[in-house]
Amino acid sequence: MMNALTYLTRGCLRKCTYCALRDARDVGPELSIQDWTHAFEILEEMHVEFNLILGNETWLLGTKLVDLFKNNSIPYALYTTCPPTLFHKYKDRLLGDGIIDNLSCGVDYPILEESVQDDSYWKSMDAWKGLEYAMKTYPGLDCQGTVTVHRMNYQYLPQIVNDLAALGVFCGINFIHWDLDGGFDFFPNKDVLSDYLFKDLDLPRLRKVLDQVLENPQLVQNPEMLKLDTEILTQMGWHCGGNPYGGPTIDADGSLRVCGYRKGIRTSEFSIFDLPDRVQDWEMAVFEDAMECPGCCWSYPFMYHYWMEQDPKMGQAVFANHAGRHIPKETWSKRKGDFL
Repeated sequence: MMNALTYLTRGCLRKCTYCALRDARDVGPELSIQDWTHAFEILEEMHVEFNLILGNETWLLGTKLVDLFKNNSIPYALYTTCPPTLFHKYKDRLLGDGIIDNLSCGVDYPILEESVQDDSYWKSMDAWKGLEYAMKTYPGLDCQGTVTVHRMNYQYLPQIVNDLAALGVFCGINFIHWDLDGGFDFFPNKDVLSDYLFKDLDLPRLRKVLDQVLENPQLVQNPEMLKLDTEILTQMGWHCGGNPYGGPTIDADGSLRVCGYRKGIRTSEFSIFDLPDRVQDWEMAVFEDAMECPGCCWSYPFMYHYWMEQDPKMGQAVFANHAGRHIPKETWSKRKGDFL
């Protein structure tokens, strides 16, 4: 089993204060769609079985995404923050032609929860609208919502999971991270995120919330991760052992990264177009860079390692079939009300 991660663009309409990649000053000229098509062919040649495709905001590419995906055969999750100016312009062209068959969004707050209105709240509300439109209009679409759990939102987690299940949308759960050693370029440092980071007194309450979610583990993509000790989950206490998820992480300019969170000194010397000819050199660079990482607790590599040890074939299905792996049809009830 080999997974990949791709940043199609570092552009984004949003300026979320907690995103350290919003300016992307250390990335060169972005690849063309022709280059990305070649890059995806390389991933297929390397037998990559799932590709997590991030932005920063993928829908900035507009209908170019159709050109990219029309020949793509690798199962994927295509992330978007559903910014209204882009979503309303492209939603039917991208989701309605059967080529773009995935919508993956971050939902950190439940619908109509207005007590905390930070950047992730407003982004979440746009995502809820996008997910509901997609499921109502294109019910066969593969949709996922991912929650980043932090001190400001953890009490809402059961409600978010249930709201997603009611829409027929699969739920993945992550935990807040920060730049622990100067090598994480996805997150700012601890001082910037102080309001979002857990304190010791929060951990018993967090455990109760996670146990409540685990009462219905079929609604969550990664219930195995939620069983970890809360200190591990909230303090970046897990490590990939030098292999994040088996395959390449590609930045918007084609350079390779250790993972979605870290650029790496050695790995960034490689390009996707160096592969597959220099696979062993690249693998060693990733290993050495990753082993200098103090650790994280990110669901993507955690799930990869969990299923590699448990059942690689099942692991492939977990990644490749996001939506509905656990959710029985009878739970796909429509929510009351329409907030679109």
